Amino acid sequence: MNEEKTLMDFVKQAKSQITEIDVSNVKSLLDEGYSVLDVREPAEFMSGTIEGALNIPRGILEVAADRQNAGRNENLTDRNKKWLLLCASSGRSAMATAVMQQMGFKNIKNINGGITAWKAAGLAVKAPSQT
Repeated sequence: MNEEKTLMDFVKQAKSQITEIDVSNVKSLLDEGYSVLDVREPAEFMSGTIEGALNIPRGILEVAADRQNAGRNENLTDRNKKWLLLCASSGRSAMATAVMQQMGFKNIKNINGGITAWKAAGLAVKAPSQT
């Protein structure tokens, strides 16, 4: 009988397949043309994120990134666009980064430690404007 996998098993597997960066490297990557994709839930996102971040919750990422799906997000059609993925602590974003790589995205990195590490480093958090 197979041993049941836990969330941390999935996170560990994803982290073994992706590139992670420290929060101290985010600014220079933003200067190089990377954008931030925040995969937290909308309420988490609204409580504060990295300025300019796009919010697409982890639960709908595959739909949003599928170029053949009517529900796709046009921000995710270019597979060469540079993305830094963010969540609360880097678990969801690690899994999202692995999935996006499998979907053909070439320039994506996970922000290790997520918004928690970002805040702990004393970096600016911005509440996104309500549209």
